[in-house]
Amino acid sequence: MASLELIHYIPHRIIVGDDGVVRREQDRALRPTRGLPQIFWADGSSWREANLWAHSRATNGLTDIKTVRSNLGHLHKYAQWLEGEQLDWQHFPMLERDRVLIRWRKHLMEQRDRLGLLAPSTASHRMNATIIFYRFAQVHGLIGRDAPLWQERQVVHRYFDSVGFARTLLLRSTNLMIPNRARHGLKLENGLSPLTDEQRQELLAFTGRPGNVSRELDLMLKLGFFSGARIETITDLKRDTILNASPAPNTPGLVFLSVGPGHRPHVATKFDVNGQIVVPAALLEDLRDYLVDVGRLKREALAAPGDKDLVFLTRYGRRYVDRDSGSGTAVGRAMVDLRRKATQAGLAFAKHFHFHMTRATFGTSLTSLLLSQEGATEKAVLDLVSTLMLHKDVSTTLKYIKFVTQARMKAKVANEFSEAYLGLSTRLGN
Repeated sequence: MASLELIHYIPHRIIVGDDGVVRREQDRALRPTRGLPQIFWADGSSWREANLWAHSRATNGLTDIKTVRSNLGHLHKYAQWLEGEQLDWQHFPMLERDRVLIRWRKHLMEQRDRLGLLAPSTASHRMNATIIFYRFAQVHGLIGRDAPLWQERQVVHRYFDSVGFARTLLLRSTNLMIPNRARHGLKLENGLSPLTDEQRQELLAFTGRPGNVSRELDLMLKLGFFSGARIETITDLKRDTILNASPAPNTPGLVFLSVGPGHRPHVATKFDVNGQIVVPAALLEDLRDYLVDVGRLKREALAAPGDKDLVFLTRYGRRYVDRDSGSGTAVGRAMVDLRRKATQAGLAFAKHFHFHMTRATFGTSLTSLLLSQEGATEKAVLDLVSTLMLHKDVSTTLKYIKFVTQARMKAKVANEFSEAYLGLSTRLGN
């Protein structure tokens, strides 16, 4: 399967010496690029055209490296799909429906509409990144200029400028663009749905059995389910973060872990939000036991000096999530193995399980528990959930309250309709 790697690119130039010998030396006039994304096929060969596109964008002085990584991330999914379908990225036969880009668009829309595995925005961005790459390839002669890629069309965009004057912008588009249309219904963060309490228990019972998954993944999943922390926060937890945990005031059995740039040691959070995540005391003890585990100490010995204080390290002593990009292949591979093994073990819901669903599950469970407390107001619940989940915008927290409220209403209506139907069936049977 095609892989995406981040490299430290150091520019070089070709020098021809007086003796005619050709050599390469570092070009001091150009700055190195840390975390340059590169795609490699399953056989280890480089997708040279895509990697050239990444290099061109990363070194043009205009495009942010995070944007380049995002674009290559979408193109990486395209490369994996190409290998799965055994297609060449330059496959453009005369029959339109067989062309590679037409089939890729159809696949994305199926993932979005029928399977619900892609958010509408993700499908749109993924197709857009693919089109931008093919434009680059066509302009630079990496693909035939007469290749039937798509049909060009012009779109008129009307808007008002900062002083209120009506403006018209003529944009160039293609027949391959996927409109970003939001799905009907209420969705939580990242468009993922939570697990039920029963599903959570089944999954953690599976990951807790020796041999099914690594102890590291089991602990990370427990942190996700019972603290609501994101994967970038969990994988950046430090030893002293665990050792310096403070008991939650007036709440025995719970402790707080300080995260964000305002605390020492620093633990990464989305949007650099400062705060504290709540963790059950029993889970904290498991984490402290793990800190002195022989297996973890071996991983620590292999780690770079700046990573030795991380709680979670791979067996090679590396980070699970890359510090610069906020993503990591180690976590992705572990989750792929978990989905496969859990599905084979009979946990059908695990087939489409993603790590971020642990956060959605925590949020709905916490909100439901708080709303059920006598005298609880929506504002008080909103404030507490927003604080514990480190939400930057309170509108994100409101989704949890609406989700839980609607779920309760649906359950009540379903019960009443079921009772009404059973009553009707009984009378008809009599």
